[in-house]
Amino acid sequence: MTTQPGRDWLDLSSPPQPPPENPEAPAASRVSVARGGLSAGLLSGGLLAGGLAQLRTGAARTGSAAAGHLQPVLAAAAGPLRRVAPAWQGAAERVGAHPLASRAVGAARRAGALPWGRGLLLAALSGFGLAALFLVWCAATLPPLNGNLPSPRTLTVQAEDGTPIARRGVARGRTLPLQSVSPAMVQAFLAAQDPWFEDGYRLDATGIAAVIGRAFRDTISDGPRSGGPRLTQRLVRRDLIGAVPGQPRSLADRVREAMLVLWLSARESDAQILARGLDLARFGPGLTGIDAAARTLFDKNAASLGPAEAAYLAGLTLSPDMQPDRDVTEIRALGHAVLDGMMMRGKLTAGEAGEAGRALDGLGPVGTTPVTRSGFPDLALAEAGARLGPEPPREAVLRTTLDRDLQAMAETAVERRLDAAGRGGTRSGLLVLGPDGSVHAVVAGGAPLSHTPEARRAAAASLRHLGRDGRPVYDRLVAAPMPTAERRTALLTLLADLARPPEAADDPASRDGLFVGPVGDLLVGTYLSGTAADNGAGDGPEALFQDLAAQVAKVRPAPQVAEAREAARETGSTARGASRPAWQNPGERPTATPTLRGVPRVIDTGRLRLDGQSVRLAGVEGQGGALAREFRQYLRRREVTCQPAGSADLYRCRAGDQDLSEVVLFNGAGRAAPGAPPELQAAEASAKGRKAGLWQ
Repeated sequence: MTTQPGRDWLDLSSPPQPPPENPEAPAASRVSVARGGLSAGLLSGGLLAGGLAQLRTGAARTGSAAAGHLQPVLAAAAGPLRRVAPAWQGAAERVGAHPLASRAVGAARRAGALPWGRGLLLAALSGFGLAALFLVWCAATLPPLNGNLPSPRTLTVQAEDGTPIARRGVARGRTLPLQSVSPAMVQAFLAAQDPWFEDGYRLDATGIAAVIGRAFRDTISDGPRSGGPRLTQRLVRRDLIGAVPGQPRSLADRVREAMLVLWLSARESDAQILARGLDLARFGPGLTGIDAAARTLFDKNAASLGPAEAAYLAGLTLSPDMQPDRDVTEIRALGHAVLDGMMMRGKLTAGEAGEAGRALDGLGPVGTTPVTRSGFPDLALAEAGARLGPEPPREAVLRTTLDRDLQAMAETAVERRLDAAGRGGTRSGLLVLGPDGSVHAVVAGGAPLSHTPEARRAAAASLRHLGRDGRPVYDRLVAAPMPTAERRTALLTLLADLARPPEAADDPASRDGLFVGPVGDLLVGTYLSGTAADNGAGDGPEALFQDLAAQVAKVRPAPQVAEAREAARETGSTARGASRPAWQNPGERPTATPTLRGVPRVIDTGRLRLDGQSVRLAGVEGQGGALAREFRQYLRRREVTCQPAGSADLYRCRAGDQDLSEVVLFNGAGRAAPGAPPELQAAEASAKGRKAGLWQ
């Protein structure tokens, strides 16, 4: 055997010595160190060296035998490698000839010569190897470019008589080429997702770095492009990988996003990417693809969509968690923003955008009704979800307590009240609960019902029958009645939820009026925005209640309606003028009406709502309109004290030291009632002499 230069000859039975720490040390010192340690380690290492020699001999024999068996297999596999070897060899030569490669090799040699240098170099190579394996694993687990095809399913919500009132489910449309989609829809989608998509960009070093940098950011910028396809990134992140905005993403998902964006940008044209984006875009919960959206929401082909419909659908892609037939107001607002983007891109003129905006204000998907806009079907489905089981059904049918006849009456009453109030910014709604707290009719003019405990309780009480794939799952034919006080509290909570204005809505009403009263065994709640008192519509919420009660009287026995009206007076919500006192036994006296105190709401110049009930100013015949608005401004946030003045709802009210009846008549905001006290008649005469208010 031969030894390295500068090394001593050693006996074959001696264990090999470790290399010296300082390779530059003189040979004499190394020999002395080796001889000093030889005598100490020779005896203890003899047995270990012998065992290692036997292991090396056995491993060599095993390797030789395995090589003999694998030689035919390796020879067969080496054929394709020989064909590509010249290309790999050429690439390796070009890489090796690069100055950076020579510098890297030199740096590796210098690092290996340093103490612990070889260990650090080995650790770095191991890290590079693990990173390469991670990249290979990410590439092997990329999602399909056609997206995950969901299983179609249908969920139908029915009224009490089995009539469908809403449909939900999962639908996936056909894959359409870009030529089969209307130009208005294409431009609206670009305006919503990436107005700069058609600007040129290159996948050079800067472009690739921008794509990778965006993949590792949690948000996608909406500003002008600075070197990367934004629509492609949204397509990959949200539709292919399925990342939820605002939720944390794993490192693997970020790497897969960068890979897919670079792959699509390099292999497909802008038209192909745009068609893929329209095919995979979400247009609401469970609704995927422009073909399914156009057919389901507007009963049209994608090629027949106009600018208003295209803006509505493109607005949905900006917030795909919204229900198309429930969140109509919010989606229209997004659609107007899309029309502005189309104008910015020069695809619509100002006149075309104005016409499309007017059409958009009255646009709604097929099947949109006051019931769907109230959110009641979605609450019922949420409550039925636990009964359907963990596996989603192919088809489910949910029957509720909604009464279609009563619902039609409620919608008619609301429309009449809105017409009487002059519409404008006025909002009106109605809610009817059954004896068990279930929903029998609902009309929402504000925002839909939210997932509050009261709303979930009402939805659970409204479930009557649930079927899954043709077989019944749940039946509830009889429900226990809810206590009156508890049902009234629940109705007031739900009514306040329905009456709240939508987000970002321009609501001119300063206050909303509520009214709650029974109609037979039903409990009815109504609301109307405060502008009703300004245009002479009177006590709008109570008038809406009476309108519904009158319609119910035509189909139900008269005694029930009479009892309902009498019970409505007992609720303390609002009384309808002076009522005839009940008969009394000799010696009995009526209970004194308590003093009322608080900040009132003006109904007209002769009536206030205070402490939950209607109050008539003694000696005044009130007026509505502008005079009522001036009276409201006079009383704004002022506390009022009202003393009983005769009949049940007649009071003398004061704001500080001022008698309100005298204030109204002195300013010409009302007429003195027959039999008014002399001071009130004098106040009216003063207004006539000065030609104030209505005496102008």
